[in-house]
Amino acid sequence: MKKLIVAVFFLVAFTSWAQAQEQKAKLLVYDFHMTVRCHTCQSIEETMVELLNEHYKVQLDSGIIVFKSFDCQAEENAELVKKYAAYGSTLVLTAFDPDGNEIVNDITDIAFSKIGKKELFVKHIRKEMDEMLAL
Repeated sequence: MKKLIVAVFFLVAFTSWAQAQEQKAKLLVYDFHMTVRCHTCQSIEETMVELLNEHYKVQLDSGIIVFKSFDCQAEENAELVKKYAAYGSTLVLTAFDPDGNEIVNDITDIAFSKIGKKELFVKHIRKEMDEMLAL
């Protein structure tokens, strides 16, 4: 029983910490996918993680940018899937203006059209991210 209480405490503490991180973030990068993923969908996520670590490491480490991947078919993600109208592979940027209003930019089309050319993928995604970070 004691172990269960400790486990619940740490789960609640971690969830609170994760929510606090997202609340202080200036840019959320959400990658939605299906449970069974195709090669292209996996490449988009891998390339996005690589891009973030290579070009935005300081912002990631400080919580200015938060990256998360969500399974569209998992029940616990249903609310987010609905909010972002995500179906299958969807890549979304969400920034916050000075008043705290959300600005959502679905960059799925860019990701799919440029994933075969990594240099173009990075160039176009960075442009979108930098514009949103400048809000």
